Amino acid sequence: MSTAANQNLSLGKLKRAVDGTNSYTTANTSLGAQNDGSSQTKMSDFSISSVDSVTGYTYLWEQTSETYTMNFSGNGTLFLSKIASRADNFSWSDNSAVTSVSGDYTATVTAGAISNANTGTGDDSDFFPAGTNNASVTITGKFVEDGQSDGFNDHATNYNTARTKAITVIDSYGGSPSCLLVGTPIEMADGTTKLVEDLEIGDWVLAMNMPGQLDEDEEDWRSSRFADEKTATFTQHSASVQDINFDFAYNYWNINSGSEMITGEHEMLYKPIDENTWMWQLVPNMKVGAHLMDKNGNEVEITSLENIVEDTDGFEVVQIDVEPLDVYFGKTFLVHNKGSNTNPF
Repeated sequence: MSTAANQNLSLGKLKRAVDGTNSYTTANTSLGAQNDGSSQTKMSDFSISSVDSVTGYTYLWEQTSETYTMNFSGNGTLFLSKIASRADNFSWSDNSAVTSVSGDYTATVTAGAISNANTGTGDDSDFFPAGTNNASVTITGKFVEDGQSDGFNDHATNYNTARTKAITVIDSYGGSPSCLLVGTPIEMADGTTKLVEDLEIGDWVLAMNMPGQLDEDEEDWRSSRFADEKTATFTQHSASVQDINFDFAYNYWNINSGSEMITGEHEMLYKPIDENTWMWQLVPNMKVGAHLMDKNGNEVEITSLENIVEDTDGFEVVQIDVEPLDVYFGKTFLVHNKGSNTNPF
């Protein structure tokens, strides 16, 4: 319930929360006016019972942005569109020079570049490896209508109270996880192909609908298991590219003599030798004789696994994030997305 019995709600304060007017007298407003003139409006439509947690990825790559959401309980039908959608009703901050944050109830957090230079000589050997300078950041958000402590929703639990989210900004220099090599062809939803480096935000790629697969926001998504007979329910689908990152890696895995070239931190759908259950697995843990899945749902035997290493210049790689499904096809096989709320890889 967004309101309790005998709870006092102020029409004037509602006006202030909706349009930002500093005054909260009722001389120039009406309840219907706060809902675009509708006469079928209740004050409880704008109310909430509590301000809850801030959710979003716990890991944020340097030089990327993510969206973090403040959640509410007991919100009326008009709360999100009329009050929560106004940035003036929120205060966002962070404790790091690495990031910036702003927004309404959905805040965009942007991470800047993290320097990997040691003494600044510019020599290749004078740079710290990826992960050395990961930054711990606390995002703080407050719901406080028009910056006023006595707001329309000041009855709500945690009104004008800091709600925090601890994140880590990942120093990805030279250590990009979950990536495909530049030059990898990606099959699009319309049957055409694009090189992974040519993909654009909003492109639709071929994906797989997998009933029973946990969303990547679930901490234990890797625990999803699929018996052979369950895979018969898998169907081709599409997923939209939401994020693209370019980096380089010092090694990658060549599967089946070029059928897939992928970094070792990338999860792929995998069936171990002499088993009838599919699971998510990292390439270094795979074995020749096991199986991967192609775009038609067929199991393809792994005939070769070769780790290619380049200690000097490395290899250019690309990482993509797709939604709403968290899987897509690389050159040949089904692979998972960029990570979860609790793990960057």
